[in-house]
Amino acid sequence: MRKLSLLLLLLVLSACAVETGPPVSPEELSRAQTEIWEIKLREYLHCEDRVGRVLVRILPVTEHDEPHPWFLVKIIDLSRTPPEVDRALSRIFAESLPEKGYLVTFVHPALKRQGLSPGEVIQHLETQRLRLGAPVRLTLADGRLLSLKPPVIYTEPVDFRIVDSPEPNAWVTPENRMYVTLALCRTLPDDHELAAVVGHELAHLKRGHLKKQMTLLTLRDLLGIGVYALGGQTAQDLYRLGANFALLKFSRDQEREADFYGLWYTYRAGYNLEKAAQVWVHLAAVLPPGGPSLLSTHPPTAERLARIRKIVAAIRSGKTFEELRGGN
Repeated sequence: MRKLSLLLLLLVLSACAVETGPPVSPEELSRAQTEIWEIKLREYLHCEDRVGRVLVRILPVTEHDEPHPWFLVKIIDLSRTPPEVDRALSRIFAESLPEKGYLVTFVHPALKRQGLSPGEVIQHLETQRLRLGAPVRLTLADGRLLSLKPPVIYTEPVDFRIVDSPEPNAWVTPENRMYVTLALCRTLPDDHELAAVVGHELAHLKRGHLKKQMTLLTLRDLLGIGVYALGGQTAQDLYRLGANFALLKFSRDQEREADFYGLWYTYRAGYNLEKAAQVWVHLAAVLPPGGPSLLSTHPPTAERLARIRKIVAAIRSGKTFEELRGGN
């Protein structure tokens, strides 16, 4: 009898461990999942809107080049979203969304003035290739046909994506795409500071840092094969160590150039220079400390903050990066 009582007690405790509180119906579970997705998506869309507006202001004032059409529109493919996400998006945009189509979430202001707005659904894109001076034709879910003329910028267009990551970060790729994490938007609620980060990453792209770094990495790998063939594994290890130090030094130089041009772009775009420069103080307080300054691809925090103050003064006085670097 005692064993039976213990067995019943264990069954009751195990049931409590699996499920606590009142039972939850599938409908209630789905409703809770929709509420969670709504909160996540509202934050995502707010971050996307902030980054998009900053990019629209800064990119046109970067390095001048040939004219390019810039069709900056962010979308969500409704055919690939689960039901909870569909319901959350419907609540956010206050309308019932179709099962298929492309939900517009961000639009370049120049395209918005021509009739395309966030919350609308693109059913078909008539234009398959962008051409300078040619309109982009598309059909909306409500049957309207739009003929949009993309704005022209005198630099290569840049796209962007928001990444759901807990680490405050941003980076660019050789494909002219910028990635910004949700955590960075949370960390930097001020658009002037966010603009400084966007400008910094654009400087890496527009000043050719990515192409130079990729070329050096390829050259290092090719030379490393030759060293290994001549001297064996030990010689190759020594070579790679030296090459890594050289690349890290080059990366520090890139960071210093990006610090200047990033703030210069930000200033030219009309953002407050002093507020933008304050971003590095915030990031220094939030981000974990890196390794020794000699091995770090980014300049040490104290050195960077001191240099940023000089950059702000130099930009205010009209100095170039070469003059600042030369101490003039």
